[in-house]
Amino acid sequence: MLYCASSLSPSGEAMAEAKDINDSLQFLRYFEKYTESEDLLSVVQHKMEQNSKTLDLIRHELSEDDCKLLADLAPLSQLKVLNLRETSLTTAGLQHLCMSPHLTGLNEFIIDNNNVDDDGLFFISKVKTFSQLKKLSVASNEIGPVGMKALALSETLTSLEYLDVSYNRVDAFGIKALAGSDLGSRLKSLNLADTGIGDEGLQKIAEGAPMEQLQSLNLSDNHLTDQGLEALARSEIFPNLNNLNLDSNHVGDDGVYALAESSLGAQLETLNLKCNGLTTDSALSIAQSKTLTGLIALDLNNNDLRAEGTEALAQSENSKHLERLDLGENQLNAEGAQALAQSPYLIQLKYLRLNDNNISDQGVVAIAQSKTLTQMEELHLEQDNWIHAQGAKAIAESTALSSLKMLVLGLNQIGDEGANYLADSKNLSNLAFLNVIGNKLTAAGEDALRYSENFPKMKTLELV
Repeated sequence: MLYCASSLSPSGEAMAEAKDINDSLQFLRYFEKYTESEDLLSVVQHKMEQNSKTLDLIRHELSEDDCKLLADLAPLSQLKVLNLRETSLTTAGLQHLCMSPHLTGLNEFIIDNNNVDDDGLFFISKVKTFSQLKKLSVASNEIGPVGMKALALSETLTSLEYLDVSYNRVDAFGIKALAGSDLGSRLKSLNLADTGIGDEGLQKIAEGAPMEQLQSLNLSDNHLTDQGLEALARSEIFPNLNNLNLDSNHVGDDGVYALAESSLGAQLETLNLKCNGLTTDSALSIAQSKTLTGLIALDLNNNDLRAEGTEALAQSENSKHLERLDLGENQLNAEGAQALAQSPYLIQLKYLRLNDNNISDQGVVAIAQSKTLTQMEELHLEQDNWIHAQGAKAIAESTALSSLKMLVLGLNQIGDEGANYLADSKNLSNLAFLNVIGNKLTAAGEDALRYSENFPKMKTLELV
């Protein structure tokens, strides 16, 4: 009798079932061995049955003994991503994980918001366990310049491309070690937010070896001034940088001018300059720059650009690629909103935030009737914009805003009348998110929105 080969070979389903049984038996052996850690084992087993490549234990408190258990778990050899964020992980516990023979396949390791110090980073940098690691996030720990130097000098983290050391005390000494290292030359993304590097650290970066692979750099909240940014702008250390975050510094108009005049901005697609003490002059520098010509996202929230600065941006060809623009808290008034509405270049804009700008109904009407702002998907007009029913009516009747998926009108004064205009609109059928908190709505106004049949895609309606 002849048999087909396929009839004798196990089916894919049978093999998968056999593997599941084998994995369960493996965990059973650990349940017998670690009788006091049944809760942790149960969590790990459940999560890995759902996704064998990713283990997320965020906010699951881990003792040193728990870390010993994890290090001993053979099923973890399948993992590519291990997230231990906010688990009370200590350096002692981390040391056991560093010595595990089962974590050698990790591509991403997240240990944010824990109690890991310089010694912990030293262990990570020395063992061969993490030779395949591409992403390492150690934000908000107890790491200083010594730990950063150990990481920079590592001979085993040869695959690392994404590094987040934000909210640690790295300071200028630590960043100096990174700037001249092989690791620095390989990184594609580096997050240094709130690491205390200051202008001195930025100077060390500018004097270091070129970081030709780096595409994204976060320098937010580092007490940087125009002097630091001028030093960086003069260097050619980041030829391929496309994302630069300078939020919450003190770079001022002079710093922005230096950036706008340098080759550093040539490849930039995303530029964040929120809370930097900027005035109309900065808007003019960006608008007239010969290098900042490819921006897709620009965040200038909480500065002092005013209507004049807004008009400069709106009338600049440098704005033609913008898809995201945040000009919140810039004292724009209605004139600033009108300048945006009349721009011939903002035809790609999908996200616009103008919170706290006193744009009034007049400004909203201009946006709603714009001939160019027709691709908008998110419009944020929350807080102290003095928008009343007339503004809500303009939005409701606008065909230009028919692509809106998110509309934020919180803390204005549209009242029940404005709520009814929105609820009756035939142009807002794409809305998935609507915020009208703090708009003096009564139960009638809330019900009009809540039970409207004109929002078939609505997922989130924030009323109170």
